[in-house]
Amino acid sequence: MAKPEEYSERKIQLAGWPANVVTYKLGAVYHTTIDNTDPGAWVVKAQGTTKQEAETKALKEAEVLLAKVKTSKPPTGCTSAPGF
Repeated sequence: MAKPEEYSERKIQLAGWPANVVTYKLGAVYHTTIDNTDPGAWVVKAQGTTKQEAETKALKEAEVLLAKVKTSKPPTGCTSAPGF
């Protein structure tokens, strides 16, 4: 069985939301997972023949997902919501 290689993890901002991007190579295929760092996290997964291809696919899918997220003004005094 193949072992994960070329593992990388980084934190980014997507449309104002904190996210983790994890990429690794398993056999000849790169796998990328993007998740929201907050509880109730969303997860996007993608595969590609190169690291860049897998990450690009996952980032595009995450952007589509985030475009559907509706934000509302948080309760008075709330400072934990991105963008407020």
